[in-house]
Amino acid sequence: MANTTFSGPVRSEGGFQQVTKNTTTGAITPSQFALQTIATTGNNVVDTSTGTAAGANNASLDTGATIFGIVPNAIGAGVPADGTNHFVSKVDGTIVSTWIIDLHAGYKSGGTAGDAIGTGGAASAHIGSITKEVNGIPMLIEMGCVEAPTGGDPDINLDCSATGTTAQDAALTSGTNLLNNGDLSLGFYATADAGATLAAMTKKFLYLTCGAVTDADYTAGKVWIRITGMAVDHDNS
Repeated sequence: MANTTFSGPVRSEGGFQQVTKNTTTGAITPSQFALQTIATTGNNVVDTSTGTAAGANNASLDTGATIFGIVPNAIGAGVPADGTNHFVSKVDGTIVSTWIIDLHAGYKSGGTAGDAIGTGGAASAHIGSITKEVNGIPMLIEMGCVEAPTGGDPDINLDCSATGTTAQDAALTSGTNLLNNGDLSLGFYATADAGATLAAMTKKFLYLTCGAVTDADYTAGKVWIRITGMAVDHDNS
């Protein structure tokens, strides 16, 4: 059947049902009804910069970018894309940027305390960047652990830097520590204000760094990071 366009409202007493048709047998199977609306530019929509695809087992985390046009800033090439999911939402003037990171997907800690954590030896091992257009003005940082890290170093900190090219197993250039966590364990949670450095966004690239020395691949570990920002003006400035 061809597409049909109605000039007035469409109503049904029995509800609506979406179906799929088997191209070989012709069998009809009911499926979940999906309504998709693509947002365009506007004061309450974030649709700038370049995002990154969600991991194969976390495709649902692409929903914000797919349906609402909310596209996070790109992660660096030096962290595993399948293990680094980043999405952004905006509610009532606040912008919440969340990272869900599976360390076992290819992350490796460094050989010196303070080194960047990422894919072995790869440059640009940052998990993303903060910009006012996408994330608003940062005011709160949170980090938690839902699976204890093993293999690599469990002492995982969050740092920011003005440089987005730092490689895994290298010290950050012009780095500033945001959360000095110590060893992470199941249920760990830490929070801090964003501070003047991150709020000024002169050091906008975010890195996971090791607080101790264990130069090894992670065999387990899942962490999350959330940064809350404020959209002050119509352009988030």
